[in-house]
Amino acid sequence: MDVSTSTLAAAVQGVRALISAYDGYEKGRFMKSDEAVRAEIQRRCEMLSRHAEKLQGDMHAAGNRAGRTSLENMIESINILRNEAQFSITSNHVSQHTGIGKLKAKAVRKLVEHDGEVLQALVDTTRMANELADEMSDLEDDAVNAKIADWHQKLTRTRNMYLERNMYIDGLTKR
Repeated sequence: MDVSTSTLAAAVQGVRALISAYDGYEKGRFMKSDEAVRAEIQRRCEMLSRHAEKLQGDMHAAGNRAGRTSLENMIESINILRNEAQFSITSNHVSQHTGIGKLKAKAVRKLVEHDGEVLQALVDTTRMANELADEMSDLEDDAVNAKIADWHQKLTRTRNMYLERNMYIDGLTKR
């Protein structure tokens, strides 16, 4: 098993462990469980940001202006997701969000599943960064720029997916 495979396996195990802690949603410890998920999202965003910053330096050294600019936009999107997780409507212990603490079992299951999908999407996004870093020296600038665009699109889908979680907190179980 190479380093990237073992790292990915460890990340998936970490996500599984985090998801198993969701019984707090059902036992009245919503804020603690929610905070753990949001902290993991923020941690993964920090990892993605570091990848993007490293790749941005590589783009600069290679003279790929378009790639460098794309990565600057990527870093901005990562920071937005980090802020969305940090300042979520559920982040305040005196939140006025009416759904907090009143979730039915079906909504809890959907929320757990949804948060698991968001965390898995962040793992996949990190994997894309690793692949780009590994392949970058073998690719032409246009191919690198296309991979950066794909990576950014994956992050945008993940951001949108994360924003859907308030629907589950409100008890709406269908999209």
